[in-house]
Amino acid sequence: MKTGSLFGGAIVVAAMAFALAACSNAVKDPKYERNPNPKQKYVVTAKVEGAPGPFRMAIAGVQYRIGPTQSCMPPAEPISGVFPTQSRSNFGSPVRNLSGAEFEFDVYLDGMVSKDYFGRGVCTWQIELVSLTLRPANDDGERKFDLTIGESDVTGGGTLVLYARREKYATPVENAYDDFETAIEKEYAVARYGSDLSKFFTITVSAKESGRDH
Repeated sequence: MKTGSLFGGAIVVAAMAFALAACSNAVKDPKYERNPNPKQKYVVTAKVEGAPGPFRMAIAGVQYRIGPTQSCMPPAEPISGVFPTQSRSNFGSPVRNLSGAEFEFDVYLDGMVSKDYFGRGVCTWQIELVSLTLRPANDDGERKFDLTIGESDVTGGGTLVLYARREKYATPVENAYDDFETAIEKEYAVARYGSDLSKFFTITVSAKESGRDH
């Protein structure tokens, strides 16, 4: 009787595994396409003021996400409710180092190809975040400074002033969880580190649509 129960249980488990595999909506490699001829360009500028020294290396990147809706993607798994297919794509953007304290790079709103990737309608894209990482000496052992902004910061026409601690400039990394100093807005920096603004340097970020003077 026990043998039969085990055998029957094995059949049930196998059947469940088969059903899960059959119901899976996963597309492991959707082969998202980068737009080879984008037109909607913005130039992002980051100006450092008050840092103890220059930054010799800078890396920028753009993360796109399918949106504003994701109805073009395979639906969520019926049991877990999780969307199994990656909805994001990341690309680097070459940085122009203007002075060691001022940097610029290009961001394209239409950097990804909108198309029917899954046979469920055209997938469109939006920028989820834009990032910039700065290093004083381009040394793998030193602390890096990073910042992130969103699409509205790129297209809004304003400026964003971010704060980072001067004392962390050119300091060695003590552990893997402490290798970045993230530049944040003033209210958060003051709340976290105190109101003495002399302990910070600033990174002022702005963006301008290519060909326009706003």
